[in-house]
Amino acid sequence: MDFDDLIISPDGTHHLYEGRPIYEHHFQSVGPFRFPGLAAVWDDTGAYHINFLGEPAYNERYAWTGNFSEGVAPVRNADGRYLFIDEEGKPIAFETYLYATGFSEGSAVVYHETFGATHITTAGELLYGDWYYDARPFAGGKAYVRDDAGWLFISPDGSALERTKEPDTPFPLRGTVRYVPPENPIPKVLQSTEWDAAAVLMRHGEREPFIKGQPGSTKVLTTRGRRQSRAFGAALSKVPLRTYASPMVRCVQTGDEILAGAGMDGETEKSLMLGTPSAYVADDDIVREFYVVNPVKIMSLRYVAGEMLPGHYPVKEGTERMFSFVESTLKDGEISVCVTHDAWIVPFVSVLTGYDFTDDWPGFLDGCVLMQRKNQYFLWWRGEEHLLDPSSLLRE
Repeated sequence: MDFDDLIISPDGTHHLYEGRPIYEHHFQSVGPFRFPGLAAVWDDTGAYHINFLGEPAYNERYAWTGNFSEGVAPVRNADGRYLFIDEEGKPIAFETYLYATGFSEGSAVVYHETFGATHITTAGELLYGDWYYDARPFAGGKAYVRDDAGWLFISPDGSALERTKEPDTPFPLRGTVRYVPPENPIPKVLQSTEWDAAAVLMRHGEREPFIKGQPGSTKVLTTRGRRQSRAFGAALSKVPLRTYASPMVRCVQTGDEILAGAGMDGETEKSLMLGTPSAYVADDDIVREFYVVNPVKIMSLRYVAGEMLPGHYPVKEGTERMFSFVESTLKDGEISVCVTHDAWIVPFVSVLTGYDFTDDWPGFLDGCVLMQRKNQYFLWWRGEEHLLDPSSLLRE
């Protein structure tokens, strides 16, 4: 049965197949069925999605639900915030937005009150690394966006194509903010702070975006990710430098680009403590399956809150293991750079400093600095130094 064969009734309250209702219940309004076989409906309980039997696809109720496209649907909650859900009703990411469109050509437009407008993928990832004042859905491989100089077309990788006039089609809002990432502060911190030995624990450079249903292990650095990683290394070029990385390709690439930028010989040393599995993972097979169906950001926040996730060490034990590894890379007068993933930076920094990542997720090449100074340890994060006591680091 083709979705187009399921017709909305003339009064808009149910669906018909060959002129007959496909279920008994009537709603106040219904939308069309879309892959994976769900339709948006509204009744006295709120807005939600139903299957072919007229049954709710999940328990949650919303103020509004949009149509599914590419296996994802936009919804608006009671607070007026937009988010995206999958066919089981689970949010695809923990962020909510001022406004969001449905998916078109693999991406959706979102507006955030602090960052501005951009496009995201069906996995809730940024399609590219930039934010704009305004954005419009992709059509024919290009999209309207507005920056400080006005409107332009961009490609799906974020590259500027050409300047253009403002689109004629009206839109529900006009943006007033645009986030421009600041210069990476870590090189300046290392240059301006006294230390005997220093280690950077950082997220890899900008990689290809995740897409719902696609494996993430093969994602490599983008051209911009390579360029920014090399620039990071160049900013540290006056100090002896070593790099360690999760065996994931994008992490090793980041380490190699940092070395190249610093003009250093040698290769990035791979370490399972930094990823696949990492210091936090007791059973890699279980964890891999777990993150296929559960959003990393949502699970990471639950993990640092003390929830025991499948295949993981307790968060404090994992942090102790990660600290021991990073500490082992320290050498007098040198900087070690340990390239890992956002999922492991979050618990590390959270446990050691108490930092709340709910509204501030680590970006690409974002990280913390462990400094040894006169037999004391300090962790720099977000402009603050935290004195650590390794002898009782994670003990209550």
